Amino acid sequence: MNEISSMKNDLNRYLELAKICKAVYGAPIRQDLITYNGKSMSRQKIVHGSYKRGFCRLFWNDETVIIAFRGTRESVDWSVSNLKMFPVSLQNCNLNSKKTRVHRGFQRTLYYKDKTTNLTSFDAIMKHINDLDLIANKQIIITGHSLGGALATLFSVKLRAKIPINIENQLKEIVLFGSPAVGLKNFKTFYGTLNSKTIRIINGSDVVPFTPPLFYYHIGNEIWLKKEAIKNNDSWITRLIYALKLPMKNFINDHSMKSYIISITESIKYKSL
Repeated sequence: MNEISSMKNDLNRYLELAKICKAVYGAPIRQDLITYNGKSMSRQKIVHGSYKRGFCRLFWNDETVIIAFRGTRESVDWSVSNLKMFPVSLQNCNLNSKKTRVHRGFQRTLYYKDKTTNLTSFDAIMKHINDLDLIANKQIIITGHSLGGALATLFSVKLRAKIPINIENQLKEIVLFGSPAVGLKNFKTFYGTLNSKTIRIINGSDVVPFTPPLFYYHIGNEIWLKKEAIKNNDSWITRLIYALKLPMKNFINDHSMKSYIISITESIKYKSL
């Protein structure tokens, strides 16, 4: 398979995951319309955060389990999650994680109470995984948009702590759309081998990947969807210079999942030329 064909296949998968990330903002979702590598999902479970809000859905079939985190939808998300950026110790990983600092608000969101199980949201996800035996013989995909990308990142290291062998052998990819950074420099080091499995997709001038503005570091590998071009791991300064030359409204407009889906679709067409 040549490089162009490989990239096109990757983009097609990212498009499927982008559509999933858009779908989890709404309710209810027909899982048979959700696909990964062209194969429909057969079942789903929803996990609720605080304020009776759904923030995570699990989709699966006999080959794959997808754990998809929802992004910011309501004003309360800003006050309880996004704005509480003071770094705190990473919880529930291992003894070394105590020296690893992450965004307080993002981590806190994983421990809101699920209204269905009365467990923390993280523990509710783990209960569904264990009770339904979702991990057995399945590839694992973790994804999310915006705040959901931050939650997906933190969830991934906590899941690795719970089931390290499964993550080593079955995790296929972590795909994040318009995600902010979630930890200080030592978090990227702690993230370790997950860096090679993580793709952060950034659309045009999307402002959220520039946040938080100081001391936080991104993880994984970056794909920047620029008009008629796909860039890999460009610096944030390069992206900022590009963004400042365009209308300021692009900072917000380029962050929507609809815009991500359009840009990925156009990138697939561009790669087909």
